Formats: sequence, C-alpha cells, structure tokens
Amino acid sequence: MHTPNKKAYFIHILKTNPSELLRLFKIGFTTARFRYLHRCVGKGTTVEPGTKIINSANVRIGEDCLLKEGIYIRAGHEGQITIGNRAAINAFCKIFGHGSVEIGEDTQLGPGALVTTTDHNYDNALEVRFKPVVIGKAVWIGANVTVLPGVTIGDHSVIGAGAVVTKDIPPYSVAVGIPAKVIRTAVIPSHST
Repeated sequence: MHTPNKKAYFIHILKTNPSELLRLFKIGFTTARFRYLHRCVGKGTTVEPGTKIINSANVRIGEDCLLKEGIYIRAGHEGQITIGNRAAINAFCKIFGHGSVEIGEDTQLGPGALVTTTDHNYDNALEVRFKPVVIGKAVWIGANVTVLPGVTIGDHSVIGAGAVVTKDIPPYSVAVGIPAKVIRTAVIPSHST
C-alpha cells in the first residue's frame, strides 16, 4: 500500500483548496476528542465532525475505522456497542444499542443506515424490550437499510439499499426488500490444508 507524503499532500491542498485544511483540522479535533477524552475509538480510527456518541463508556470502536459526518451512536445505560477493526460507518447512520450491538471487522454501513435494539410489547401497554443485534464480519449494509431488534446478519453478507431486516440473514447471503429476503447465497470458500 502506498503511503502518501503528508507534507506534499498538505502543500497541494494549500495551493488548490485552502478551505479543505479547515475541514481536516475539524476531523483531527473530533477524532482526538473521541480517542483521548471519551476513550471509545481505537488507534488509526477517524471520526468526522457532527458525530455524536452518547454513553461513550459503553462504546468500543476498533482500530483503523472510519466514521463519517453526522453519525449518532447511543449505547444506553446497560447496552454495549462494539465495532470491529477497519469498519466504515457512513454519513448519517444511527445506531441505538440499548440492547447491545456488535458489528464485526471490515463491515460497512451505508449512508443513512439505522440499527436499533429497542422493541415494544404491544400486548403489555407498549412495554419496552431490548434485543441484541449482531452484524458479522465483512458485511456490506447498503444505504438507508434498517436493521431491527434481535437480528443476526452472518459474515460476508450484503444487504441491498433500503431493505428492512426483520429476521436473521445467513452468512454469505444477499438480501433485499421490505422485509429483507435472501435472493442469493454465495458459495462458501473452502480452506484446504
């Protein structure tokens, strides 16, 4: 992997688009706040401005992740949110983890995706219930997908844009629609010894 010359990069930005330096400064400040003050993001993780993490003591975000602008993450008092290394959470995603959310390594959530663990019992005066959500490794969640409480999405799955995931999705699946239905299952690679 090619590592760009940082000095040359900043000189190029200064000459071509100086206002971009202000944006980069804001990203650096936001990242430092969540890494050193809130202590909820790992080394190499970038957090863009406008991101809010509520109850950050219950949130753990791995190394080398990318959190774009305007993300809202709320763990709740008893819930835990864990995001694995190299995950990407795109702009305007919302993660409500009162019932706990686990997102695996190398997983991407598209812009506007919503993950919620809060459910209501309509037979008992709308009693609030929390159900955990697990999203596996190397999962691709499309734009504006909604993942509902109690769902597990298996490793290496793809959820098409706009889908509403109401039930578990097996590993290596492609699911689309409302409610999301598996339309294809990939061949699971075998590992020979």
